[in-house]
Amino acid sequence: MTKNSKFNLLDEPWISVVYTDGHACDVSITTLLQQAPQIREISGDIPQQTLPLLRLILAILYRSYTALYNFDGSDEQKMVFWKAVWDQGGFDVQALEEYLDSVHDRFYLIDDDAPFMQVAGLEYVGDKEYDDVAELIADIPKPDKFLFSMRAKGTIKDVSLSEAARWLVFMQTYDVGGIKTPVVGNTHVNKGKVYAPKGRVGTGWLGAIGGTFLEGRNLFETLMLNWCLVGDSKRGETPLIGDERDTAPWEREPAGPDITMRDEPRGVVDLLTWQSRRVRLVPDATIDKIIGVISCYGDVLTAVNKQTCEMMTAWRTSVPQQKKLNLPSPPFMPRTLDSSRALWRNLEPMLKIENDSRRPGVLAWMDDVDEQFKDAGEALPQVTIHTQSMTYGTQSSVYADGIDDRLDINAALLQPEAPEAGEIINSIVEVVQLLEQCVKDLAGFVGRIRTAGGDRSDGASTDVKEFAYGQLDGMCRQRISRFAPDCDIPLYETEWKQDAHKLLRRIGQHYLSDDAQGAVFREFDDKTMKNGAHMSAAKACSIYFNQLRSLLGPLKVSEKGEQTEDTNQLEREGD
Repeated sequence: MTKNSKFNLLDEPWISVVYTDGHACDVSITTLLQQAPQIREISGDIPQQTLPLLRLILAILYRSYTALYNFDGSDEQKMVFWKAVWDQGGFDVQALEEYLDSVHDRFYLIDDDAPFMQVAGLEYVGDKEYDDVAELIADIPKPDKFLFSMRAKGTIKDVSLSEAARWLVFMQTYDVGGIKTPVVGNTHVNKGKVYAPKGRVGTGWLGAIGGTFLEGRNLFETLMLNWCLVGDSKRGETPLIGDERDTAPWEREPAGPDITMRDEPRGVVDLLTWQSRRVRLVPDATIDKIIGVISCYGDVLTAVNKQTCEMMTAWRTSVPQQKKLNLPSPPFMPRTLDSSRALWRNLEPMLKIENDSRRPGVLAWMDDVDEQFKDAGEALPQVTIHTQSMTYGTQSSVYADGIDDRLDINAALLQPEAPEAGEIINSIVEVVQLLEQCVKDLAGFVGRIRTAGGDRSDGASTDVKEFAYGQLDGMCRQRISRFAPDCDIPLYETEWKQDAHKLLRRIGQHYLSDDAQGAVFREFDDKTMKNGAHMSAAKACSIYFNQLRSLLGPLKVSEKGEQTEDTNQLEREGD
């Protein structure tokens, strides 16, 4: 087989995108870069393919421009360069073509010598030839779980080269951990099995962090907003572009089959393209389909102190890790994402500057970007914070859930040291914390009224909270997206609390009518109260409404004379 005979990812369509006019199709890497201003976003077979593919393209941008330009200048010069590219509205075709031509032969998906992101000739030890192609695909459950799958059982015998390429990039970034089958040449076999080295990341790298990136109005802006050219300038970090040692896997000698203990990434490009697996895709006889996959552990690292070159997660210091690793000071560890918490509930580590934490680098460097816009008499547009990740179960050996959340936000709030922005961020964080306490109080209230109605089983607190957060979700997203430095901050915060108060009050009344079952005044012993005080649904209602008043302020009488808390008979009876 010759290299010119088969699928080259620079030339063949394989990345799924949606254009700004709404039509969707697959494009090659070259076309994607050339048409980035006309493309709305990268999509995929599942949402979580977007970030791995975005990181791949960012790595190409870093290396393309490093190969053509001298980046030995100051941070200020780098930012002037960045703004010039932004103002052009598209990437330098010459820089891209020259670089991509130089690495063209390393982007063949199937190749005898150096297949893209794979190990040529990789084989399993023993009789097993390869795993079914289903092992490559994240949304195919195990045989006994097909009841909950959107795919028909037994239909995945092969996939196209395009789809296989997307899942290959996904696997390198999100693959599950657990026990792996040994491959020929692996020297870390224990009783016929391969385990993730102790203390190191067992999943793909993105599975160990909370993936966070920014979105603009089109793919060009999205790539630019995440194309950090300097580190956190306020912390004096080193530049992120210009280091020739920071290369991509397609520029280095192909990896061998063995695990590599490599805990010091060369830089941002190295982590964007981290090869966590030794993989080989198995094609059919015609080399038109992929029918199997061979995979084992590859480059393994710890998650400790990678904040200088990993830009897409928030970080926190960890005293337990300091003690465990016997370090002189607490190291930084990535903040993983919680699939049960919407992004608007988790903004504090994204926006606030604290001594024991760091914002994601893609958000922190907006300080430098903003200066360029201000110098030009312009303002950053509104942006979208987008988070993606996978969560794992059973010792990280299976996928448990996927995370994909977006939040529109005024770009000015990404500069938290600006007085107006800092005040708004504090206001947002405070209101969200108050709402979380209100939801806890709601769950307690519902538990009491269900007990009053004769249901003495454990209350479904989680269901109540999920329902409440679902009802609050749209309101809070809209409120946060419209919070801007030109707002009357105290008034805007008060209006937000008023809307939330009304909504949470209605939710409480909904549960009261459904769950009290007519026993509004029936008393029972409430073990959650001091001294086992007697409780009834009416008293529980009074307590809950008082809690709302205390946290969110009293409801105001509307001009239309709508009912307020002071005219609620049930609450007066409870008092």
